[in-house]
Amino acid sequence: MPNVFSRIFGKKRNKKTEDEDGGEGDAREALETSASDGIGPLSVRDDCEGDASGIDLIFVHGLRGSRLKTWSSGDVFWPRDFLKDDVKNARVITWGYDASVANAFAYASKESIFGHADTLLNDLARLRKRITRPIVFICHSLGGLVVKAALIESAAYNSHKRHPTLGEIYASTIGVIFLGTPHRGSSKENLGEVVANVAKLSFRQPNKQLLATLKTDSHILENQRDQFTTISSNLSIIVKEASASYDGFNVRRDAINANHMNMVKFPSKGNEGYKRTLGHVDDIRNVQRPEIQQENEKIESRNNDILKALEFSKIHDRELNIDNAYADTCSWILDHQSTNNKASAKPSQFLSWLKNNETFFWISGKAGCGKSTLMKYVYQNRKTREDLSQWADGKDLVLTGYFFFDRGDKDQSSREGMLRSILHQVLSTRRDLIPKVFSQFFGNTLPLQQFMAWTNLSGALISMLDHLRDSKICLFLDGLDEYRMIDRIDEYTEEEMDLIYDGTNEDDAWGQSIWITDGHREIARFLRQFKNCDNIKVCISSRELVVFEQEFRTFPRLQVHEHTAESIAHYCDNRLTDEAPGLIHRSDFVSLITEKARGVFLWVRLVVDMLVNGYNDGNFKEELLKILDNLPPRLGGKDGLYMRMMRNIKREYLPESKRLFQLVMRWGEHEALGSLDIITLFLAEPGHLEADSEQELRARNDKVLLKSWGEWRPRWTDLERRLKSRCGGLLEGIENVQFMHQTAKEFMSRNYLWDKIFHNTAGFGGSDLNLAMLSGLVRRLKCCGEAAFKSNGLQSQREQDPAVLSYPFKNLEIPTRGFELLECALCHANSLESCDRFDQYVALLDELDGAGDQLTRDWKDGLAESFRRSSVANASWVEFFIALDLGGSSKWPNLASLKPKSFLELAITRNLFPYVEVKIRCKDIPRPQLQSLLLRATRRVLLEWKDQGYLYAAYNSPEISEMLFQKGADPNCRDADSNTVMPLEEGLTAWTGLLQDRLHVGSFGDAWVERWILTVKVFLKYGADPTVRWYSPHGMENGRAMEINTPDTIIQAVSARQPQCQKGFADIMELLSEAKANLGPIRGGG
Repeated sequence: MPNVFSRIFGKKRNKKTEDEDGGEGDAREALETSASDGIGPLSVRDDCEGDASGIDLIFVHGLRGSRLKTWSSGDVFWPRDFLKDDVKNARVITWGYDASVANAFAYASKESIFGHADTLLNDLARLRKRITRPIVFICHSLGGLVVKAALIESAAYNSHKRHPTLGEIYASTIGVIFLGTPHRGSSKENLGEVVANVAKLSFRQPNKQLLATLKTDSHILENQRDQFTTISSNLSIIVKEASASYDGFNVRRDAINANHMNMVKFPSKGNEGYKRTLGHVDDIRNVQRPEIQQENEKIESRNNDILKALEFSKIHDRELNIDNAYADTCSWILDHQSTNNKASAKPSQFLSWLKNNETFFWISGKAGCGKSTLMKYVYQNRKTREDLSQWADGKDLVLTGYFFFDRGDKDQSSREGMLRSILHQVLSTRRDLIPKVFSQFFGNTLPLQQFMAWTNLSGALISMLDHLRDSKICLFLDGLDEYRMIDRIDEYTEEEMDLIYDGTNEDDAWGQSIWITDGHREIARFLRQFKNCDNIKVCISSRELVVFEQEFRTFPRLQVHEHTAESIAHYCDNRLTDEAPGLIHRSDFVSLITEKARGVFLWVRLVVDMLVNGYNDGNFKEELLKILDNLPPRLGGKDGLYMRMMRNIKREYLPESKRLFQLVMRWGEHEALGSLDIITLFLAEPGHLEADSEQELRARNDKVLLKSWGEWRPRWTDLERRLKSRCGGLLEGIENVQFMHQTAKEFMSRNYLWDKIFHNTAGFGGSDLNLAMLSGLVRRLKCCGEAAFKSNGLQSQREQDPAVLSYPFKNLEIPTRGFELLECALCHANSLESCDRFDQYVALLDELDGAGDQLTRDWKDGLAESFRRSSVANASWVEFFIALDLGGSSKWPNLASLKPKSFLELAITRNLFPYVEVKIRCKDIPRPQLQSLLLRATRRVLLEWKDQGYLYAAYNSPEISEMLFQKGADPNCRDADSNTVMPLEEGLTAWTGLLQDRLHVGSFGDAWVERWILTVKVFLKYGADPTVRWYSPHGMENGRAMEINTPDTIIQAVSARQPQCQKGFADIMELLSEAKANLGPIRGGG
């Protein structure tokens, strides 16, 4: 019978370097290519589901063994052949070292056990550089001593926090199985003497250090035994009784009836030795070290929290919504046969850039020439990765991309959104880097929302790239001209935000502002810092703006509009062939379109649409050629193609057209979450009032009719046609209505063009636009089936579960569309603070509250009878949708009581002052309720839409606070609910809570600080105690003495952190002095 090696290796192969890639790849191939010397780690199987999932089984052989022969019996290599069926979700590694000690053809190793142990540690650290799963060692003979020495060394590294990758081996080890290991040295059959006798057959001397170590009662083994006993108290240890006595905790002894060499050679699964060894592996795996399991669970939980916080709802939308390349119109850029498009003026350098060491490549072009489509094609094409692999030269290749989108929300056009997306893409596959990149958010209670700041995100990116120095990274960034400095918009005046249209550059002529240009310069300079990073490439695309021409002038470059003539001709020919099959002399049209397009694909698409429509209307060739000849060659301007499209709208449609454009543009201004679907748009378009009425709300007259999007298909199909006829094709979409291109948005944003199009046309004026938008959202909630909760049919199970009975909606899955519509409605309500139609505003918000309750109606109706008698039946929709985030506030036990439970409480946290004022001033509210409302108006809490990862902060409202004081609230009333751990006299009041929150929530924008200052002034105006003293809850940590705070100490501390608001803080100090003087002699205290 052929032995196991002839079966494994087959024919003879060339000798290769042992396991250079750390054991990755196909196990059987690894065996075939690395069996010649048997040194180092060899991964023979890996079916683990993730870096933190499963288990690593590491086999270490003994004297005169090898990483394959030791564990083989005939044809059977049992660690691979048996364990693949019996131990799932595991990686099997066998490690080899020179333990021949007497070999006639090679020098014996001069390394000691400790030298082997050091090699083992380094090999495993390299192999596990991304891995956090637990380890079980299975050792034979001398291999057990090597493993013990390695774990002792690793434990020391772990204890002293040195060489963390080496210390991780001990930290991850949960058990060791010793088979024939001489823990006290060999007994009567002195293993050292046996080795010495074997060595006599060799022409070389045996390893004297090794022989000395193996003598009975060796002082080295004795010392090792004592050290290992100390560090192994939390490990599961299995020993074979015959091997030697072993002292320690968690030790199980077992016996395998075989001699020293055969005790690890199992010919079949029925072998008793195999069954016992397998049983030990299962036992160890099922009893992980508690601290490892807990720590891994904490790390994984934090990893998940960070990835969730990095992700945003539209993180992939722009890339997905960019048109795919038509047929093979983009293939020229990756054509290996030729890098020169026949109709191009310049050859493409892109292919050579993918393979060389240049850092940057700039894909530029006119507005509408197809840059984003080309970037998407390149980024997603496998040929790009293949060519970049030559640059990577065997290193891991990481590709990541981001597509800026000004027509989207703030995350899609901001630098923070770019970094969140890039970090999320890479860290989702390299979870091992998360604790390193965001180390400040591990081991403490820092709120995750703090790392959304630019400084934290940019620092995290640099840290991540630094940890990826063993990899090659290529970034694809599309649409830099659509980047906006959202976080700095408050720093610019209205004049600096105004668009300027007098640029001589064709792309600048679309309109630039100082704010936009400064942003372009900022993002360009941020990217240029990667110039000296030899493991990073950056491919960027943008319009040919002056600022980019200056910043990127030295970069290799491809101008898209100079390379698209052939692709444009191909596109035109294909579309006219398919959609106008009877068109005579088609080639004449193709040539004329290609010539007039000047490389702008968007112009071509619109023109072909017009010709196809004309053909379908029965126009002859001469008529179509006349249309084509008269079309302007550019998109924008008062005589451009967009103006021609808008002038084709029938005059009687213009009022509706104007309102539709106003609504879409206002939606974008509010950075609304979710999408503006076509049904919502047309529900908003008529306005919030019924025709010929000054008070009757359309939303109030709508009946609740919850239907799915599919069920509304006939409706939105009709609306799609109506949108095209009313807006000239510049607006498009069904589930997400938006401008058909960025240039269309820029065209409609020019005031003088707007006036030319809609001269003397009625549209929304004043607050009517926001009221109409709010009305459309409320009406949509009444008919949107996807926004409602669904009954899940678990009534009987819930009825028997006390935990669910007490809080039955805790684990409900929140409907995403419901969250989006409700949040958008609240955002538009916020913009109506100065609304001059308070009655209609309040009535609309009452309708919103009622519509929210309707979303939970079906779920409540499906509850078991016992639930209908509980408080759940009367719970507001607010309790279903809104949760309190305690991530940054866990030290304040009372904050959980501040979760809003009604729409009025939610309106206070959203600072909807006009609504709150109407609801409070007209009622006689009990004082305890006033105190509760005051806390919600002044305490800083984080609220989140459940399951959506969307948080917002409830900040101070000086207006609502003053109104509550006027109704009888007391700034010094103690909040007994806040005091679950301290005596009542040390509890917080609304006043001390207001001060304390400002001290511990970190730095925020000037606007928020100003609101806090105004709120403090209001409190002092209505009698807040200037001499109050209280203990800081933060002093209770780790048994430290609690700090005593006063208003003066808080103001001084906050003032030092916000120097730009010194006048406001000085005013507060003056008010405090006046209040103290009014009190007379200071009371004894504290």
